[in-house]
Amino acid sequence: MHKVASRLVLLLSIFQFFNFSIFFSSCKPSIPGGVISESKMERVLYDYHVAQSIADNLPYEEGRSLDERRYEMEEAVFRKHHITRAEFDSSMVFYCSDLDRLDRIYKNIAERMERDAEALGAVTDEADLYGRYTAEGDTANVWVGRQVIAVHNHGSEHLQSWLVACDSTWLAGDDVLFSFSPQVFSRDLISSLYISLVVTYTNDSVRATTLQCTSRSNNELRINNSEGWVAKSVAGHFYMPIERDPQRSVTYVINRLSLIRFHKTQVWRDKLNPVDTLALDSTAADSVAAPQGRVIGALTDSTQHRRSPLEFREQQDVEQKINVVKEKPYQPVRRRKKQQKQRRSQ
Repeated sequence: MHKVASRLVLLLSIFQFFNFSIFFSSCKPSIPGGVISESKMERVLYDYHVAQSIADNLPYEEGRSLDERRYEMEEAVFRKHHITRAEFDSSMVFYCSDLDRLDRIYKNIAERMERDAEALGAVTDEADLYGRYTAEGDTANVWVGRQVIAVHNHGSEHLQSWLVACDSTWLAGDDVLFSFSPQVFSRDLISSLYISLVVTYTNDSVRATTLQCTSRSNNELRINNSEGWVAKSVAGHFYMPIERDPQRSVTYVINRLSLIRFHKTQVWRDKLNPVDTLALDSTAADSVAAPQGRVIGALTDSTQHRRSPLEFREQQDVEQKINVVKEKPYQPVRRRKKQQKQRRSQ
């Protein structure tokens, strides 16, 4: 009887385990029907970006615009993967709404592109060089946000903002460089992406710069700091004008983001902020230049410190006094005797 009860308890626990497993697996967000799977979307996007790059670098042909070359290369990718442009567009809408999935896809794409580039002997560009920096050192990548940002020209996602607070590692005169790589998915390639970079300093000064982006190449925004100010925060914005026509859908996917902080050299900071000699000049000694060995008030130029009243008295020059004994005036002997007789007679 005891063995039967233990088996029933074991079966019940196994049953509960499977129920919990089914429950948690059903809670995970799944890819809806009609959307390209994540693994396939990664392969499609890799070929898509390669095709775009090939189209941008083809020699000019009279009668064929760049948009036409891009369109032909994109259609070739869709035929290769047996999908339609409508399926690709709807899938991009889904993945741009789930940035975690899109982030994973683009990380894998970036790693694959880097491996292929190294295999072909290509030299890594400057953006990849900055991406290898950590948050320490004179040149540091201090980006803490997502590695992928999606911006649409429909709905509330037409504006994406970010902010980085500056800590004690930021020094006077630091320059800032914001680097990113945009990729556009569009039925109408006229729409532009506007990017801004804003630096606020501890003295409440603000510097900003803006870029209108229509290309797919790496872009940079830089703010130099020649005044020697200390940064308090760095912010940025990605903005697209809202489009009312749903047929004119444009999506920008920005990846390979990095925010580079450049320290100035110590020599530069010393020249910009020279040592204040007045601040270092102390009047605690209260000394006045005087010939060596002379006493001036309670101070001497040799000791350069304030003396106590007792020390001051003891070190004063002592007046040398001579005791003079006054003698009686000289008188002759006869006169003295005469005077003595007169006194006795009296």
